[in-house]
Amino acid sequence: MIRHSLFIFNFSRKKCKAVFLFLAAVILFMTLVKALNYLYWQEDVWCRNLWHNFYGHAKNIDYIYLGSSHVYNDINPEILDEKNGKNNFNLSSPYQRVIESYYCLKEADRRNKIEKVYLELYYVPSTGALGNYQDKSSIQNSWRNTDYMKPSFCKIEAIFGMNPLRYYPEAVFPFIRYREHLEEGDWIKGRVDEKSSENYKNYIYNDGTTEYRDKGYYYTTRELTNLLFARDRIPGEMSLTEDAEKYLRKIIEYCQEKDISITLFSSPIYEIQPLSTENYDSYANGVKEIAAEYGVAYYDFNLVKEEYLSVQYPEYYMDVGHLNGKGAELFTYFFHQVVSSEWKENKKYFYNSYSEKLEKSKERVYGLYSYGAGETELEPDDPDKTQRMVIASNRDKELEYQVFMMPDEGETVLLQNYSTNKQFNISPQEHGICKIVWRSTGDKEKTKSMEVRY
Repeated sequence: MIRHSLFIFNFSRKKCKAVFLFLAAVILFMTLVKALNYLYWQEDVWCRNLWHNFYGHAKNIDYIYLGSSHVYNDINPEILDEKNGKNNFNLSSPYQRVIESYYCLKEADRRNKIEKVYLELYYVPSTGALGNYQDKSSIQNSWRNTDYMKPSFCKIEAIFGMNPLRYYPEAVFPFIRYREHLEEGDWIKGRVDEKSSENYKNYIYNDGTTEYRDKGYYYTTRELTNLLFARDRIPGEMSLTEDAEKYLRKIIEYCQEKDISITLFSSPIYEIQPLSTENYDSYANGVKEIAAEYGVAYYDFNLVKEEYLSVQYPEYYMDVGHLNGKGAELFTYFFHQVVSSEWKENKKYFYNSYSEKLEKSKERVYGLYSYGAGETELEPDDPDKTQRMVIASNRDKELEYQVFMMPDEGETVLLQNYSTNKQFNISPQEHGICKIVWRSTGDKEKTKSMEVRY
């Protein structure tokens, strides 16, 4: 009996020692990872503040707004709190893809009793390379969110769901992404200085013109000055990718299963950008079809009539894709007016298509957009020597244009006399001012003009 008891005692001691050594190894490993992250990880300050703020509101959020930076720039939750009497939160992030919105929704719903979901569907994260969820440039977007999610099964599911096997190490251990800086003292010093700052410690983002405000709102006083836009999508890419459509359906079905109201929308962007796609209706119609299939509302505020939302002016934008504080206030009030009513009552605010909007809006020029150098099928000349520019206007034939080039070095040149032609080539090495004068083909006495820096 004594020998048997000693055996059990010795076995228990060995077992406890093994458990202790295992726990010590885990603690040592976690401490090492934390130290390496501190030294090498260049954090996404916006998303760090966002998730910190989100968890501060946990168990109290009623309405959630998901999507890209168009949400956190364009939707002011404080205004919505006053209008609908609910706790509204923007859980959006830069270029947030629909797959990220899906996992953000699950995390939000796990910690709150979500009543309504508003999903913004900017075309860029759902088309082209970003719409390919196996492309690394697309996958990296997911880390902005999973990096700051609190440990949970939902976080594990999100990491495994958004990352192919080969990216697991980078998804789990942020410092690995910066391994090329392993021996760079300046890099380490930069990270330590950043994380030693009071703004970092207190979750403050403010650069003088822009600041992070409560509930995921990005307030800025900046105004759009650059009316030249480099086109980021070509007509053939203007449709939801298979991946994007799959997760859009999953979000809608998740909400319907959980009895959560869901509304789809697209935020207004400055007219140069949708014009530059030259096929915006292809994308918008694809979303409309899915929304109709599930019986959910979809509001595309790029189709809104100007008499109801007069927001297509540079003073309301910080850049061609995002509203500033003044524009966000204007838009948020109208957004609430729309989403708090039935779809049938709201049809009067919108055109049926983007092409109809261009046709029925007042004649106007918005600036210039340029083709990328690789789009050789659209550039008859050598793309290394010329860059194709297009006048961004809402007319194809009813306006004619006079184009003056005023280079920083050299004399002013009349590049084109009055013509309905909207395209011309310039040298990508040349910089200066392009002056566009336009008039209606039916009224050649009245002219308007604008200057665009190129």
